[in-house]
This record gives sequence, C-alpha cells and structure tokens, in this order.
Amino acid sequence: MDVFKTHVGEGKALMINEENFYLATRERKPYVVDSGGVKSFYAVCPECDNPIQLIGLLRRQQDSLPRRPYGRHIGHDVPGVAVYDEDAYLSCPFSDPGYWRTDRKRKPSNPTGQALYRIMRDRFDRVEYAWRESSGLLLGIKSLRRALTVWRNDKGWLNYGSTYHNLPQMLFFGLPQETLYGQCVSKNSPLASRLAAADGIFLEPSGFSDSYLRIKTSRFVDVGFVLGARKARVVNDRLTETFLLGVNVEGKPLGSDLVVHTDPVWFSRILNMPDWHENHRLSAMAADVLG
Repeated sequence: MDVFKTHVGEGKALMINEENFYLATRERKPYVVDSGGVKSFYAVCPECDNPIQLIGLLRRQQDSLPRRPYGRHIGHDVPGVAVYDEDAYLSCPFSDPGYWRTDRKRKPSNPTGQALYRIMRDRFDRVEYAWRESSGLLLGIKSLRRALTVWRNDKGWLNYGSTYHNLPQMLFFGLPQETLYGQCVSKNSPLASRLAAADGIFLEPSGFSDSYLRIKTSRFVDVGFVLGARKARVVNDRLTETFLLGVNVEGKPLGSDLVVHTDPVWFSRILNMPDWHENHRLSAMAADVLG
C-alpha cells in the first residue's frame, strides 16, 4: 500500500514518505520501535484499521530497495498503534483485492464499523459530494433518504465490503433501480452525454446551477439507474476501486455500463477538510435517519 494513517477510526490517509511520516508522528513511540539499533516504523492501514509496517521509509534504506516506500500488514498487535483483526485483514482490499467476505459481518463493537457509521451520520454532505463527483448524479433528498434508510436497516457499516474510501458508492451498491426522472446530472459528465442521445429523454436547465441539467422524459418513459459489479485492484501499491453504473430505459440497458471510480486519497482529504462548507439540509437529514 502507498498510504497510511496514525490511528484507528476516522483519520486522513497520507502518502507514505519520510516527510509525511515524520510530520504525522514526530518519529516517536509507539510508531517507531528501536530494536538493537534497527528501527521499525509502524502505522495503521487506512482501509481495515490493522497495524502495518512501513518498509524502505528512510532514504538509506530506500537506496537498497527496488521500489519506493510502501506499507504491509503485520499479523500481530502493535501496542499503542492498532490491534490486529484477522477478519478485517482478510477482507482488506490491500490484502487481496479480489476477496470480499460475504459470510461474515463486522461485530457491532468493531471500531471500523463504528467510524463508518459516524462518517455517514456526521459528514453525510461530504459523502454525497463524493458520490456526485464520481457518478455525475446529483440526487434529490428523497432519493438520498431512501438509500440511507436502506443502509441503516441493512447495517451497512458492518459489511466488510464497506471501507473508508468507498462509502459514497456502497450507499447505492446493490440497491433496486432508482428513478432518474427529475434528478440532476452534471452537464459535462459521460452520463449526461448518454442520456442526451436517448429517445424519449431530454435534459433541461436545472434552475439552480449552470453545471447541472435536470432529467426529463416524454410521457410514460421509465428511466433509472443501478450500481453494481464492484472491483478492487492494487497497482504499484495504489488501491483503485470501480463500480458499474447501468442506466435502464423501459427495463432495457441504455448502452454499456458507465465506470464509476473511487479516489481514496481525495475522499480522505474531503472528509477531513477543516474549512468545509456544510450542507445543513443534508446533515440534518442524515442525523434524522441515523440518530
């Protein structure tokens, strides 16, 4: 992996390099352990909250390695940093991107699950913004409330497939078709181009922003979207995850599915921005649904 954080739960994911590690930890215990003159550097996996060891962090170590600094899971507790959780490790996309546990759920006391719940409850407007940026869809508050209510009822925070970077997409993953009629779409998005070329569908000014268009249809045309086919990959220690967004018109696919990408580092930065302009309406809705 190419990112780390310094504590379990909500926290900004940082690129692994000597400067970031120093600024985040001041190279103090428990993040640095000196054993016989050999230093080991520890941190927390930004996805599964397990302890990791940072390899090749110092320049003199890096020179002897064929790759840039990276993090790897370690199968034991690191006191003061993180407790090892094997189930979380097995389900971590950094451990095995192709493996997704569906047979087990996180325990209600699991710190990762609790943190995911708090993010949805306390920073839902940021989650919605990330969804909008990745998909091109600006959904109405009724649609968002429905999706969040299903997430609450299904206890989505206990799903090992839900992580700190894919919450915006997992909110809609596997849900029944949601109508697109009356929703808004980013004017320059691939989704807008796809819809504009379809018979019986037209896009009109949103009335609130030049960047968005409102989706309308001719009479009796049913148009909606679904999100599925989650796929995670780790390339050169960097995690990427994609979903497929399908548009259906009258029950039939409108062309090939569109690819929705996650951006773990960007989303972590959005979640932790201190000067974020809160959308109070969305925040109030999330607080009402999640309590």
